[in-house]
Amino acid sequence: MLNFIKNKTPIIICDIGASPIDKTDFIENLYENTFSKLIGFEPNPDAYEQLDKTDKNKIFYNFAIGDGYKKILNICRAPGMSSFLEPNLNYLSKFHNFDRYAEIIKKIKVQTKKLSSLGQEIDFLKIDVQGYESEIISHNIDEIQKVKVLQIETSPTPLYKNEKSFSKILSRLEDLGFSLHMFNNINTRTFKPLIIEKNIYKGLHHLFQLDCVLIKNFSEIEKLKKEDLIKLILILFYSFNSIDLVDFLITLCDKKFNTNFLKEFRNLGQRIKITRKY
Repeated sequence: MLNFIKNKTPIIICDIGASPIDKTDFIENLYENTFSKLIGFEPNPDAYEQLDKTDKNKIFYNFAIGDGYKKILNICRAPGMSSFLEPNLNYLSKFHNFDRYAEIIKKIKVQTKKLSSLGQEIDFLKIDVQGYESEIISHNIDEIQKVKVLQIETSPTPLYKNEKSFSKILSRLEDLGFSLHMFNNINTRTFKPLIIEKNIYKGLHHLFQLDCVLIKNFSEIEKLKKEDLIKLILILFYSFNSIDLVDFLITLCDKKFNTNFLKEFRNLGQRIKITRKY
């Protein structure tokens, strides 16, 4: 759709926690519509084997990102709950089926490496590591600070022992120069024994997990080079349909680099369906 705005160098997408269990349409839409390369990390051997490795521009590794040392990975009955941390059953058992989902069925030792081992700058970073987010941030600060857009799964109330809450993760990322832009998923759950519309997965008000989208502070965005600003525009458009911010950034691009994108974008905007997420 944005065929009048092209990046010359690939958008580097980094997927930490690349298990195919959860859909990542926001990554696939960007990848399919732009010049991009994807690097994924999935330490669970079973989940790693399920990843499609036929695309030469998608590279997956069967290790984790962390502090560079070996760690014990707790494999849970529900694979999507597997983590380096132990589930907080005192909290999880208040919701339907989570006492079963969170049961640890085996433990394996896996290698972790730092993002610096990639040897390249990341444009778009997704972190979904079941409570281990804070450790990844703490041991990879230099690389994370260079990221243009960060999508990270957080929990207002920790689901795992020693997990840092949403507020603490957000505060840490703000210290690193990021601002919360939006939630691309708000996951709610209903307390037992109540069931809403005969669906144990349907929540009411209680915030269970929040998928946050963060961007660099606007003072930093205004300093971006043309290629980096174009990449930011493409990520926010194709991954998150953030039309108003994209319009703002295209206006900035036209003014700063004497491009002529805004007129075409606003013509395109007449054909785009704009909806509020919340």
